[in-house]
Amino acid sequence: MQSYVITPQNAIEQQQLAQFLTQSHIPAKVLTDEEKEDIGMLLLMSEVDVNDTVSEEEVRKILRS
Repeated sequence: MQSYVITPQNAIEQQQLAQFLTQSHIPAKVLTDEEKEDIGMLLLMSEVDVNDTVSEEEVRKILRS
């Protein structure tokens, strides 16, 4: 099943959307800012090359600065 992300532009749109979803018996979840950040982090992590490595020397150099 597909999901939709809808971002109301103001409080009136938010109220109208919530009312529509309730009246239409469409289940919905409001995401907190933290949950949106977590999703963004998950997307970034999924793009990382897990085989890419950094030498111990490079790590020490960064930690010293």
